[in-house]
Amino acid sequence: MLSRVPALAALLAAALAGLLGGCAGEDLSRSNFERTTVPAEPGSGEGDVPTGPITDPAVSASALRMVNPCALLSAEPVADFERVVEPTELEWGACRTEVRDAGGKTLVLSLQLGESLVVAEQATAAVEGLPLVENRTDDETCFVTAVTSRGPSMGVGLQVQYAGGEPCGQGIAVLGAVVRSLRADPPTYSAEPGSLLPVEPCESVPTATVTDVLGEEATRQAAGLHACQFQSGSSTVHVRFRTGYPPDPADGTKIDIGGVTAVREPGATDTAECDVSWRHRAVAEGSDEIVSVSYYGYGEDTTKDDACVAATEFAKSVVAALPSR
Repeated sequence: MLSRVPALAALLAAALAGLLGGCAGEDLSRSNFERTTVPAEPGSGEGDVPTGPITDPAVSASALRMVNPCALLSAEPVADFERVVEPTELEWGACRTEVRDAGGKTLVLSLQLGESLVVAEQATAAVEGLPLVENRTDDETCFVTAVTSRGPSMGVGLQVQYAGGEPCGQGIAVLGAVVRSLRADPPTYSAEPGSLLPVEPCESVPTATVTDVLGEEATRQAAGLHACQFQSGSSTVHVRFRTGYPPDPADGTKIDIGGVTAVREPGATDTAECDVSWRHRAVAEGSDEIVSVSYYGYGEDTTKDDACVAATEFAKSVVAALPSR
């Protein structure tokens, strides 16, 4: 089985879906992330959209990486509600919970720290001094995001499902409480020595490797808190840190990347795709720290063998740059 990007989007909403067919990584440059939305009512946030630079250290990527989202959703943001189920962590920085309002109506809340599907230019108001992007998908579901970065666009996103209630209004209220908590004393993960949790993935590949594989015009851009996309022309490399089960050697070929055993797996489609994945640190069943390097080549002359050579070269550079386990 290919080591795919978890279906967090499917857990949050179909609008965030984006599982790849064939190969493990997520090619953000080729995926369609459009949501079918109804424009939010104007003025539902806190006034005009802030226009200045976003420099609040409390919502920087480095700070958000360390915040425990489920502990956050167990505290002040939902203090006025009755808990229905315990919060469930979907992946680093993402959590889902259910609460009940005073009238007995259930709210399903899905929080994503480092939401990368937001378009900062679509902000229509403000929430706690940050640009607010608000998208209603139907009468019961709303996505609200506090933009924390414009380059690249990133934010703290909340999906609210609220049958019989006003999902956008309630979502903005909860999101505002989340931002206030982030600025106060947010609950954090306890990062063990050697953990990938605090690592900036865009800094995990030396410029020389990026240039060698993708050329001098290659760009790198964060794709959330724990992933980075490197792109040039018709080629893309996606580097992602996550938790989960280690890759199964039966799904590909075991290779050595600088003293670390990885599994290399060509894509199953006609596209030149290849994934190299390995376990960085053993933690617990289903919770090991995993690294995936995925290459996508869309040039007519690029083969799957070329893709695997490129993915392997990238992977060797990544493993050498990561903290010791």
